[in-house]
Amino acid sequence: MKIASTFVALIAAAAAPIAATATTPLDDLLNRASTYVCAYVHDFSKIVAEERYVQDSRPMPRLEPAAAVSVSAAEHAELVSDLVFVKPDALDSWLTFRDVYAVNGRPVRDREERLAKLFVAPGSGALDRAAEIAKEGYRYNVGSKDRTVANPMLAMAFLQPDYRQRFDFRLTGIDAGLGPDIWIVKFKEKVRPTILRTPDNRNVSAMGRFWIDGGSGRVLQTELETSVGDRVMTVFKHDDRIGLDVPVEMRDIAWLNGMAITGRATYTNFRRFGVVTDENFR
Repeated sequence: MKIASTFVALIAAAAAPIAATATTPLDDLLNRASTYVCAYVHDFSKIVAEERYVQDSRPMPRLEPAAAVSVSAAEHAELVSDLVFVKPDALDSWLTFRDVYAVNGRPVRDREERLAKLFVAPGSGALDRAAEIAKEGYRYNVGSKDRTVANPMLAMAFLQPDYRQRFDFRLTGIDAGLGPDIWIVKFKEKVRPTILRTPDNRNVSAMGRFWIDGGSGRVLQTELETSVGDRVMTVFKHDDRIGLDVPVEMRDIAWLNGMAITGRATYTNFRRFGVVTDENFR
């Protein structure tokens, strides 16, 4: 896959940076962002949301000769899923699982929040079973069935202290469209082996941008680009119901055999899950 030159149109809602009129030390800004993300990982756990994810593919002209690629017919899919965000007690990792329950308006299983149920009282096989459920849903993706980088939280995770040393960071300015103290920070992975890998275990470098509030360290937007052509942008807004910022929209693009695969996901109905006295799920 290659980086799509048309991606600018896909993310046109992102305001262009302007030159900074104030200064803020980069390390201080990143420290505040890391503190925010570490707390966020703890608080934004055992959360389930409804994801509506529209995917399309279409042939796109490329620089390569036509004979060098295999172009398929355009495809369209509308997936509705439970998206679960969880940090198991036994792991340091913050995990996201997608469980598809409707495709193009047609149910593909009973909606029973089966992922959430796995983590209410997780047994030894909960993580493996959750991974199996998520993998079942991959087959409904347009294009590649193992394209898992389309995760609204992935780029934010790179701000955790254990990952920060793997990246170079650079301030590029203030996004006045989002606020007078919203800083755009570029990042680029510099360490091998890389965090992200291809299915055959090749390095996939990560780069992109964060939109960070200078005072609080809150992350308002993320944009991730990989060396194999995937790009993912996520916008966060405050949700009064759970008292946290949540992903409200994700846009992504990838390339496969001369096809541009684009996606737009929206997220609603965020709620925490757990056990109550009558053993119903909340």
